[in-house]
Amino acid sequence: MKKQKENNDYRHIKSYRDLVAQKTHLAYKAKYTEKQLEIRLLEIGYYLHPVRLVPSLVTEWAQPMLMELKNRIKEYFFGRKRK
Repeated sequence: MKKQKENNDYRHIKSYRDLVAQKTHLAYKAKYTEKQLEIRLLEIGYYLHPVRLVPSLVTEWAQPMLMELKNRIKEYFFGRKRK
């Protein structure tokens, strides 16, 4: 196991006022991170909602099949020379 370096990120704190400022900064940073996670969760929920997911998947899967069907129908009617 590697030994973790002990970094003291709080060397700049010299007074109670600095301590309060650091505490406030960390509280805002935590709230900001929570809000970012909430936004990402909402985005994922939006994209994975069945009303939006099913049509997009069907479109993605059906489009190549429909293009192939269209090409075969075209080939059948217009591609072959009739004798």
